[in-house]
Amino acid sequence: MFRLLYLCLYYGFAQYLPKSTTPILGRAAIGIRTFLCSRLLNKTGQKLIVENRVYFGSGLDIVVGDEVGFGSGFKCKYFKLTIGNYLMMGEDVLFQGGQHNFHRIDIPMGHQGGAGKTELVIEDDVWIGLRCIILGGCKHIGKGVIIGAGSVVTKDIPDYAIVGGNPAKIIRFRTDNSKN
Repeated sequence: MFRLLYLCLYYGFAQYLPKSTTPILGRAAIGIRTFLCSRLLNKTGQKLIVENRVYFGSGLDIVVGDEVGFGSGFKCKYFKLTIGNYLMMGEDVLFQGGQHNFHRIDIPMGHQGGAGKTELVIEDDVWIGLRCIILGGCKHIGKGVIIGAGSVVTKDIPDYAIVGGNPAKIIRFRTDNSKN
């Protein structure tokens, strides 16, 4: 019963509150959104940040670790999502999982149904840039990955890769330069 109340409060009111950077109101707005979302998501770690206009459905298929930030305008559709610790995310990021069946040509594609939700695991210490799109072909984003702004991710990304473009390709790998 409380879950339904939290969903109504979040989608009817809290998601429209100002961004965290808005003077005076921003801190209160993010506090309200974080409170509600920590009760809607399946599991949350400490220091969850939820900016405005974030959509994740019922939240039951989402598990997040510590210090995870959902950027303003984030949308997650048709994914079972597991996020590790320390995720940074820019604005207007879309996770679009699932897919339509299209194998038969005697039936319209819209009548063939869908393939269900896609499972996606995002490891620790990941940075997803502004307006990225993560599609259902991606099932794993490795540890320490950086996804450049505007990228369209269609497949898995290995640990410490920096990717960009449409479709996203590996630009290079992060290295430990602290020893130089």
